Amino acid sequence: MPDQQSQGSLMYVLTLSDGQGQGTVTGTYNPAPGETRHDAYGAIRRHALNLYPRLVDATVVFFSLEPNTL
Repeated sequence: MPDQQSQGSLMYVLTLSDGQGQGTVTGTYNPAPGETRHDAYGAIRRHALNLYPRLVDATVVFFSLEPNTL
């Protein structure tokens, strides 16, 4: 198996809404080697739910995960 290298810093935005309110989190994420976009999404969603526990059953209305470069 080839060596897996760091994927670098990613910038994220995630907005959840339950129809009565919403919550948005933004920040940077540094995935571990071999981590997938789905893995990152799960970690970011868990982070959002720590901040907004009432949104546990909310719908994702926006998710962006992009390289943190200009």
